[in-house]
Order: sequence, then C-alpha cells, then structure tokens
Amino acid sequence: MSSRDVKITYVNNSLNEDMPSIFVFTQNELASFNAIRDGVAWRVIKNIGRNSRSSFVFPSQTSIKATWEGGANETNQLLCEVGKRYTVQKNATGIVLQQDGNAISPMDIELMNNIQMNKGISALLLKGDNVIVKKNIVAYEQKATFQLAPKIYWGIASEIQVSQSISSAVLDSNVFFEQDLANVSAATVSLNGNAEIGYNFQIEHQE
Repeated sequence: MSSRDVKITYVNNSLNEDMPSIFVFTQNELASFNAIRDGVAWRVIKNIGRNSRSSFVFPSQTSIKATWEGGANETNQLLCEVGKRYTVQKNATGIVLQQDGNAISPMDIELMNNIQMNKGISALLLKGDNVIVKKNIVAYEQKATFQLAPKIYWGIASEIQVSQSISSAVLDSNVFFEQDLANVSAATVSLNGNAEIGYNFQIEHQE
C-alpha cells in the first residue's frame, strides 16, 4: 500500500454529453478476486462538465471492520497494518474486533470470524469513510484475506453509488484504467475522447 496520502485531481477533457459517473476502486490482489464481481466503488465523481475538475485524497491509512445481519450491526473500526490478523470475537461486552497476531503472509491483511451468525459476517477495508474492498460472507472459523497494492482503477458508469458493488452498477465499459500510486504524492487524471473514437483516461501530471 502507498506510504503517503495522494492528492488526485480528475479533469474532464472529453466531449461526453451523456453525463456519466466516474468511479474509482481498488482490487484485492489475490488471484480469486474479480473486479466486476467483487469490486466496490470507493469514490464516485458526478456532474463534472468539460474542462471542470474534482479533487480528492487517497489516504495511506486503511481501516478494517466487520458487519453482520445485512450490515445492520458492525464492529468497532481499527486502523490496520499489512501483515496483521484481526479477529471478530465475543468478550464480556459483546462482539468486538481485535488485533490478533500476524497474518500467514506478511503481504496480507486477515480478518478471522470467531462468532456464529446466520449468513456469517462481512469483512470490509476502508479508506477515509468509504469501503475500498470487502468480502461479503465469512463463515464461522473462516477468514477473509486481503492483499492491497498501491494502485487504483478508474471506470465509467451510467448508474453507480459510493460503496455499491460494481456488479450491480450500470457500467459503460468493462475496461478499467489502472493508476500506479507507488512513490506518488499528487496526480492529475483526465478523461478524453468522444462518441466516435471512444473514451479513455490518461495521467496528465504526476509528482
């Protein structure tokens, strides 16, 4: 994961008149992860007209929590570290999330489920207040494993909301633009093109 916050500016240089939503997400780098099936919209940018722009910060810090009963209940939220394991368990106060030693791989973040719940629990990683990646069902005595790289991905959708699964969004394209944030503190990304030649993202500036 990136060791610093990254300021990102989006600029609309395209001739797209459909007013699509631009969304940003990241991936679990494990081979079993599929972006369309498992991805979550971390940031959604709307109503940015031609030559207008929108800025946001991609935080270096990542948090972890678990939810159950369809998201109605959730644990406390902890700042998490790569190489650590976190466990959902029940103590004298009720259900809590606690750091619990090291993950099997020093590249991973693990969330272990030690409580019995109908339909299990969901494991979520967050940056800022928004979910960045998740696993919907973690059964009793099973774990979710996350491996993040300092990369984000850009996409275009007709209908999508923050924290919505990409699988349930109305995508304009299944092709995503990868942006590597390693050793980057600021970047400007633009949307270019028109209906005839199609649309594409590109990095205008990076430092």
